[in-house]
Amino acid sequence: MGKDDFKVRLQPQDVANQKNPTHKNAAKIFIHPTTFAQGGFTTAHLCNVETDGPTRWEAVAWPAPDKNVANNIISVSRVFQKLANLELGQLAKVTPGNGPVPDAGTVVMKETTPDPEPLPASEQTRWQYYLESRLEVAEFILPSMSFDDVVLNGSRRSFVVISVNGRTDSVAKYAPGLTIVEFSNEEAVQTRGKLEVCPLPGMKRQIDDLNEFFNDFDVEFEGYTTPTYSCGIVIYGSHGTGKSMLLDHIAATNWGRVVRLGYSDKPSTIQTCFKTALEQRSPTILLLDDITKLIGKEQSNRQVMVETIGEGLEALSNRARQQNRRPQVLVVATCLDYLNDIPHSLQRPGRFEEHISLPVPDAQGRKEIIRYHKPTFAPDVFDQYISDLGDRTHAYTGADLRKVLYRATKAWRKRVGSPSKAEPLIWNDVAKGLQEVRPTAMHDINLKPPTVRWSDIGGYEEVKVALQRVLRRPTGLRARMSKPPKGVLLYGPPGCSKTMTAQAMATESDFNFFAVKGGELLNMYVGETERSIRNLFKRAREASPSIIFFDEFDSIAGSRSGGSTGGGVQALTTLLTEMDGFERIGEVFVLAATNKPELLDSALRRPGRFDELIYVPLPDAKAREAIFAAKARELGFPEDGTIDIPELARQTEGYSGAEVARICDKAFWDADEKDGISAMGVLLGAIQKTPKLVTKDMLDHYKDWQEKFRS
Repeated sequence: MGKDDFKVRLQPQDVANQKNPTHKNAAKIFIHPTTFAQGGFTTAHLCNVETDGPTRWEAVAWPAPDKNVANNIISVSRVFQKLANLELGQLAKVTPGNGPVPDAGTVVMKETTPDPEPLPASEQTRWQYYLESRLEVAEFILPSMSFDDVVLNGSRRSFVVISVNGRTDSVAKYAPGLTIVEFSNEEAVQTRGKLEVCPLPGMKRQIDDLNEFFNDFDVEFEGYTTPTYSCGIVIYGSHGTGKSMLLDHIAATNWGRVVRLGYSDKPSTIQTCFKTALEQRSPTILLLDDITKLIGKEQSNRQVMVETIGEGLEALSNRARQQNRRPQVLVVATCLDYLNDIPHSLQRPGRFEEHISLPVPDAQGRKEIIRYHKPTFAPDVFDQYISDLGDRTHAYTGADLRKVLYRATKAWRKRVGSPSKAEPLIWNDVAKGLQEVRPTAMHDINLKPPTVRWSDIGGYEEVKVALQRVLRRPTGLRARMSKPPKGVLLYGPPGCSKTMTAQAMATESDFNFFAVKGGELLNMYVGETERSIRNLFKRAREASPSIIFFDEFDSIAGSRSGGSTGGGVQALTTLLTEMDGFERIGEVFVLAATNKPELLDSALRRPGRFDELIYVPLPDAKAREAIFAAKARELGFPEDGTIDIPELARQTEGYSGAEVARICDKAFWDADEKDGISAMGVLLGAIQKTPKLVTKDMLDHYKDWQEKFRS
């Protein structure tokens, strides 16, 4: 008799009558050890039980502990006997099943208490948790399993398992954190809440977009031109912008059973979650907070996990197409950046094509968040303090603002000693909180804030005025009728204070400053340069108002028709796309500097990109005097009156600012103190030994380019 066609007789398993059975062996089929080995069975794996009818049931294969029983006899529990409608002595066919017993997702149970009192909504969750603990003891779960006269909080009730993972003929194994109990009674369904998130401070537009996505659940797509079949949506934003908080609010809608998936879950668990959610009758919310814990680049099983999640989302959207309405399954994931963190295969239609960004709040949003926390300011200064704090906390996230108020409260407690409502928070407490909390958007920016001021730069009056005009914010009618430029290009000979000017612009405007050399962004790996540019702009928007300063700009913005490499073309395209995508003009300025403007791509001249071109010439006499004076203080030139700064400035006409500074740095390096030459003589000698690197041809070239570029 082969392993696939042997038949056995049924004999009821010897189970003692217990008032509260554990159901430990309810799903097991006990097979004689010899037959078990010959038939190819595996302990704790699936087996199939069939009779003459068309139905086949799943059970758990197990070697019988008693070898004295005939090898053609199997033992089954009364639960399984009832499920499969088996009679004693009946012939059946038992064959190995398809691998290990799967994990149980949703177990639907029905109350069988005679004439029960309605189960209060407040008690449903408690009963569900308790029944889940009983399933854990049973280990293997079968439909028809009954739990009679269960007592909880003084109430006695009975329940029976209706289905496991959406099926009435299958067996599954209890899985901690995955197996959940759902009730099939109508009362449980009627308590379901609406899938809608209430307004949150600083998130009005995002909540509106989210609720608009939710509105397409539980509706027929009849008449829709292009229905969004996808059940998945991604919420992304920097640390502290409220992603996890928003997930908690979604879970609190009580629209469906909430299942949270995390880094410890295996692909098989994820697969079961999606399958169970799709098959069950009641709604399910699958939450993947920080999806990179599952599909991050550092995860060894990343590709398998991506495919598993993609297949789960695809199955949901396919069901939506078939029935012309979304199944009652919502999948919400969070990450820091949609484009970088969500693989392209998961961004396809039907998967995570919907996404909502949570930006760092603007001034109005910050004030709403601060007001939401109800700080204990005195009534007469309440509105003023909130306004001032909101205005002074650009780049602060909602989490940052909460930390500021927490630190302010600590300062308040230290100040007043014994806390009392009669002693409100004062501005000094808030100021201490601000000193201790740095905005999240700037945490991993290693640049020291520039300390250069306009007064540190001598001369260059026309350049200063031009840049100050760019940052000027008109009010009233002028504000509505004009738009400040997004980008400013500084060009001119090398060594002429372009970087220093950019730093002064950031310092005087109190903007956050992001400086990067163009060459530093270029990366040999495909896609890395574009990713770096996108991240740079993302950080600048989050820390706005801010200035992005590109030095050596021609290295990434070279002409696409001038033989640029593929990586350079992609870098330029990404740069232009980011500049075109500014939502709030005036919050982020792009300042670029180059010595080779002729290499720049012509697309940079289009409106809304580099609207201002500012020529930074060689330093004039006033600027050169300022450099000599600054160097005199820095290097400790003799204060005997022998240094004639105006004369030094006259002698260095045609030199760049960097060359003048270098003359001062090297002047006394090789000078012999015994030769009796004065400090002025040493400096004049250094000037004579230093050639001018900026030639007349170079200056003429800048003039010609300027006329051509502006034409």
